[in-house]
Amino acid sequence: MRIAIDANVLEGKWGGIPKYLDRIARELIGMGQELHLLANTRRPVREVPGAVRVRVRVKGTSVWRNAFLPLWLAQARADVLWAPESVLPRRSPVPGVVTVHDLAMLRLPGTKSAEHERRFRTSVRRSARGATRVIAVSRATARDVRELWGVPAERIRVVALGVDEEFAPGDRDAARAAVRARFGIEGPFVLHVGALEPRKGLEVLIDAAELAAREGSRWRVALAGVPGFRGREIADAARASGVCSLLGPVREHELLELYRAADAYAAPALYEGFGMTPLEAMACGTPTVIAAGGGALEETSGPGAIVVGERSPEAWREGLERAMSRPVELIERGLAHAAGFRWERVAAQTLDVLSEAAAA
Repeated sequence: MRIAIDANVLEGKWGGIPKYLDRIARELIGMGQELHLLANTRRPVREVPGAVRVRVRVKGTSVWRNAFLPLWLAQARADVLWAPESVLPRRSPVPGVVTVHDLAMLRLPGTKSAEHERRFRTSVRRSARGATRVIAVSRATARDVRELWGVPAERIRVVALGVDEEFAPGDRDAARAAVRARFGIEGPFVLHVGALEPRKGLEVLIDAAELAAREGSRWRVALAGVPGFRGREIADAARASGVCSLLGPVREHELLELYRAADAYAAPALYEGFGMTPLEAMACGTPTVIAAGGGALEETSGPGAIVVGERSPEAWREGLERAMSRPVELIERGLAHAAGFRWERVAAQTLDVLSEAAAA
């Protein structure tokens, strides 16, 4: 099957959606599919071996998507167009599939920039409503697509994300030594990975660590990530607490060491469309604590994690310290649960949706 992909996301900073596209594209090529990665640039985009790169620079991404892309699709006789970043041309000569990762900004207005919200209320909404099929990364996101955008359930398919195989248990002592040398963290710590922004619910994590410190506990919180929208206040509060280490952005190998070295992982988010980092932590054998009612968190991580039902420092301190005792059954349950999320399975399910759309 000839699959055209809007691959503009590969041109930007490495992160969740670029990794999503990269991992699935590699698996699809391994399955013998013909992939064309189209981007509005003359510069080389991130390499995906075996894929055909189509680089044409047009002034304005909207012009590229709505003028050049439909013409190319018709001339190349593509079978289907996939938009991993959720936006399709206004008109397309071939069936279209979009992936919707997260509608948290619509469930929690004000937690993203006004421009970001406006994009999801206009072009992303239009694309999902007009797509032949919509891939939602969780049942929670599928529900949001139905309820907020009115997309019929029969056009939505749930395909969860995958965890890289490198996220696995390793030498914990070596990981602790590496974290101590790189970040200066001594003693037990609780890890959180992600942008510092209100949606992540980090205030309760900071408060729990402060409460524990007042009562004589020695553990700290390590925050790996940069301030996002309205994140400066969170960073300031973390610094002022005296019990948090702000690590900034981390590389892949550093992230793996942090997961392995951490005594527990915390995901206190108010809302997540999926929640990848708790799964990565569990895959590394790190006990994980998540928030109840956090969008898809319980759906994707609940069977392998401790779920905290209250947003209070006392409840989070209790949950975290229970995880930090590293109960064997919790670690084993987390490892078994995370093992069910692999990219080859994600790619096979994605191919089923693309084939279904092409046939439609």
